[in-house]
Amino acid sequence: MVSHPINIEEMQSDLDGIAVSPQLLPKLQQMISDCNTNPDEIRDMIRMDPALSAMILKTANSAYFNPGYHIDSIDDAIMHLGFSDVYQIVTMLTFSDLLAEPLKSYGISAGEFWQRSVACAFAMERLARKYSEDAGVAYTVGLLHGIGMVFLEREIKNAPHIEFQSTLSEDMALANEELEVFGINHAKVGAAMMREWGFSDEIVIPVLNQFEPSEAGKHERMACLVSFAKRMISTIINDPSSSASARGPDPLLIALLHLTKDEYLKVVDQLRTSFEKAESLVHEKKPRRPAEPAEEGVIKQRIKKAIASNLGYGEGSIRL
Repeated sequence: MVSHPINIEEMQSDLDGIAVSPQLLPKLQQMISDCNTNPDEIRDMIRMDPALSAMILKTANSAYFNPGYHIDSIDDAIMHLGFSDVYQIVTMLTFSDLLAEPLKSYGISAGEFWQRSVACAFAMERLARKYSEDAGVAYTVGLLHGIGMVFLEREIKNAPHIEFQSTLSEDMALANEELEVFGINHAKVGAAMMREWGFSDEIVIPVLNQFEPSEAGKHERMACLVSFAKRMISTIINDPSSSASARGPDPLLIALLHLTKDEYLKVVDQLRTSFEKAESLVHEKKPRRPAEPAEEGVIKQRIKKAIASNLGYGEGSIRL
């Protein structure tokens, strides 16, 4: 029996405190994905939004992207970054505060959910290129695949006795727990929010059907890629507390991707570089709170564990 039924039509999709409206992002994504779009149209759209322009200028002048001189023109910033990077950066920074919220009922600390979402986004982008899918669409699907958890958390605040045994957005067990509590899971909630913001079916349906790709119709391949990308998250973010990292590279995933173990590790290393770049951008955007002494001890222990486990891959050998 559903203990806390939710009517998804009554849920609020408002995102308080974010600079760029999420309704702007689907339009930008569609324009960048369409090879027939005049680049001037993309630039004009960006220039009309002050928050968007400021975000791009700041990013172009950040430590990772700065060309060695200060960029003052939005046109120069767009040209320097490239349209694809502009879309990724804006989407990531737009949702960074929302995805950084602690999800206490899920046992997820502040920032952890953001890390997992961004890691999934980069994995999706890489997998999309391998399987000839739209990389921009895949990135968005990966970034927002678990965003329904944020909205469910807001509902849970009205029922603080609810706690989930499973925590990670990629766990089917968690989706089943949500069904028992709400009568709906985070995949369906996230898809509904994204549809309301104006994202197209090619983005919404893979999120909706991430636990049942066979129901995604012509978007089945993208929905399948979500399940692949989610299995890579713990390794990308180098989470030593994850059993997936402790076991080392997932042999089933490597086989499904038709890669050797060495090829897979090389891909993960490249994704880690992208992930670290993303972290640096967000830290520049919002100064990080200094760690308390107790936190520093925990962090040092996590680093030691990561090093001891060969950067999260584990010590045991895996034969494919």
